[in-house]
Amino acid sequence: MRWVGFGIFAYLFVMVQMTLGNILTLDRLAMGPVGPDFLVIFALFIAFNARDVIDAMLAGWVLGMLIDLTTGGGGSCVGPMAILYSFVTWGAFSIREGIYSERALTQVIVAGLFCIITHGLWITIQSLVAFKLSWGGYGAMLLQVFFSGLYTAVLTPMVYFGLMLFRSYLIDSLPQRGGGRSRR
Repeated sequence: MRWVGFGIFAYLFVMVQMTLGNILTLDRLAMGPVGPDFLVIFALFIAFNARDVIDAMLAGWVLGMLIDLTTGGGGSCVGPMAILYSFVTWGAFSIREGIYSERALTQVIVAGLFCIITHGLWITIQSLVAFKLSWGGYGAMLLQVFFSGLYTAVLTPMVYFGLMLFRSYLIDSLPQRGGGRSRR
């Protein structure tokens, strides 16, 4: 993993999330605002392309911590998204060999699940910690999470393709097989 490049892109993705993500958010829905999560797409890209699981999990933890720090306030606790992103990034890294991770449909499905799992568990943790939501409010927030996951999934192939253009700045090249001297 090229950590300097990752740090720059993580910062850029936080800025994109806070600006373009807010612009693309649909506010006038009955269940509440629904918007894309660009950091999920970036974490998925790292999980599908990282050289080893430690790099993927550490990158997921950093991205989750950035979410915790930028969406704080109002009884929100810091840490759940960092842990959730780390574990879900580990899961995405673990399944990448068994799926076609370069196909758009695979990216859409995994990104949607990634978003729904992380944000759904985050809403559950926040609800248990704050004790402020009724069952109806909790259900409405889970519905928001579901539609935000779908929204994120639809945008994933375009953003993922854009990230592929910068792959060499983010990911170390894979080691060459048979790099030793040849025997005759």
